[in-house]
Amino acid sequence: MNIKITYSWLLEYLDTKAYPHEIQKYLSLCGPSVETVNKIGDDYVFDIEITSNRVDTASVYGVAREAAVILNQFGVKAKLKPLSISKFQDSKNLPLEIQDSSKLCKRILAVVLDNVEIKKSPSYVSQRLEAAGIRSLNNAVDITNYVMTEVGHPIHVFDYDRIATHKLIIRHAKENEEIITLDEKKYNLSNQDIVIDDGTGKVIDLPGIMGTENSVVVDKTKRVILFIESNDPVSIRKSSTRYGIRTVAASINEKNPDPELAKTTFLRGVDLFRQLTGARVASQIFDIYLTPYKEKKIPLDTQSIRHLIGIEIGDDKIKKILGDLGFKIYDHEVGVPSWRQFDINIKEDLVEEVARVYGYNKLPNNLQPVVYIKQPPEMEKLFKIQNKIKYLLKHLGLNEVMNYSMISKSMITESGLDVKNHLRLSNSISKDIEYLRSSLIPSLIKNLRDNTGKKDKIKLFEIAKVYLPRPNSLPEEPYKLGIIVNTDYFDLKGIIESILKELNIVDFQFKISNNDESFACEIDLKKLIDHYRPFPGYKPVNPYALIKLDKTFTLSKSLTYAMLQKKAMQSRLLQKIEIISLYKNKLSVRFFYQAADRNLTEKEALKELDKLENKG
Repeated sequence: MNIKITYSWLLEYLDTKAYPHEIQKYLSLCGPSVETVNKIGDDYVFDIEITSNRVDTASVYGVAREAAVILNQFGVKAKLKPLSISKFQDSKNLPLEIQDSSKLCKRILAVVLDNVEIKKSPSYVSQRLEAAGIRSLNNAVDITNYVMTEVGHPIHVFDYDRIATHKLIIRHAKENEEIITLDEKKYNLSNQDIVIDDGTGKVIDLPGIMGTENSVVVDKTKRVILFIESNDPVSIRKSSTRYGIRTVAASINEKNPDPELAKTTFLRGVDLFRQLTGARVASQIFDIYLTPYKEKKIPLDTQSIRHLIGIEIGDDKIKKILGDLGFKIYDHEVGVPSWRQFDINIKEDLVEEVARVYGYNKLPNNLQPVVYIKQPPEMEKLFKIQNKIKYLLKHLGLNEVMNYSMISKSMITESGLDVKNHLRLSNSISKDIEYLRSSLIPSLIKNLRDNTGKKDKIKLFEIAKVYLPRPNSLPEEPYKLGIIVNTDYFDLKGIIESILKELNIVDFQFKISNNDESFACEIDLKKLIDHYRPFPGYKPVNPYALIKLDKTFTLSKSLTYAMLQKKAMQSRLLQKIEIISLYKNKLSVRFFYQAADRNLTEKEALKELDKLENKG
């Protein structure tokens, strides 16, 4: 995933004089990759790629924490500033009840805030959110997005008065239970989803993913519930993909953010509500934390780190790097900070931390010796034939394409195939990739359409697996060769004949397909492999006379070229056939006759040719 943050926002937590492009350069070498830096007005916007295992960097503060360590490594002074949060006391005025009897959440934080004034956010908030690609709505909703982007943990706000029971009950959804999300879309839930209801059975949230329309903050809202839950990341991922709801909150929550960070996010959210909406704390502060983080310790072997990195780094340097990254240094082990608890598990993870901050660019660039791993014979043969076919088709003017294994329902029906013969994905995030393809033809047709008009002649091919359903088992996955051209039938036929000739396959025939799709074909690659011969069959040179005779035929449904060829090849004197020309339905063919033991007379050859009576 990518996040966008502004330079001015980053400097609130990073004390440095480094210019934006300096930060981009050094951070990309050793930490999150800053893909672009764009100037917007008087500020700059960083577009930063966050790897899936480093959700701790998916925030302004997380990036600042990384930058503070990395910039110093390159001689640029930088220091991380602490998150400042004002102190406040809870209250007992307004009731709120939270239940999680099935213990579905690792941590829950909640509080009721009174005296809330809904209005536009201050310009610095709305501008930073817009720069981050998040639409500014009102100060209450903006605060949740602002804090999520700043600190790194999603946070949610409910309208307190729209939840009549003032209860939040966390449970599994009922099968086909209906909800309407805040973007006014209707969904029928699975019993695997986690929801929040108000105690009456009415669902008021799909936690960690998106709120519902019946509890969202509105212009008249005066009291809110500020709420955080550290949910099960696997459940969130499954629910999010099941319904195609890809919110920023879901993207972060499914990567398992630090439950310890939830408290910091929550307090920062309360602080901003007090500042920007005039809110007052109006209930007790709930903090339900089932299993608080206990420091994880990993053995520290500096000699092993030097050996694996391949360069001499002093013990003090290793310990300083790890200490700057937030690890606690003990005699022979290190304590893992809570925000790294899910991705630092073994000593090799420590090696990676030291190596990246020290600088991969400083490490030796000697390549490991190449080791060839012998493949099974059938795989070797598959690779060999694939390469042989690709090399030939390239020189015949075809371009190779590589498509997704999933296609849409419309692509199946438009190709004349039956949807029932295709496996459907139960959790597809898009209708365009809903079915596993059983043929390469639908994808090739789309490729042809997408490129029509860009080039006069388009010739494409693909070698890939298709997926054929098998009852009560995994699908069969044969390799297929698909070809499509926008020229004509004879061009396609010639390409196929060239492939068969290249593979020294001589025993073949063409049959008319019932498929209406012209100029496309699909061949089972296994059959080509099974019939492949490394060398053509030996045929001794015939020293006797060769007689060439031409004849024109009128083609029709009762006389096709395939039928003509089959009948002609019944003659033991016929050596080969060549097509001279085709005009409308008039086909001119040249026949080559030759005897194996004597000179053949023209009369004998004509007699053989006369057997091919024109039935047209």
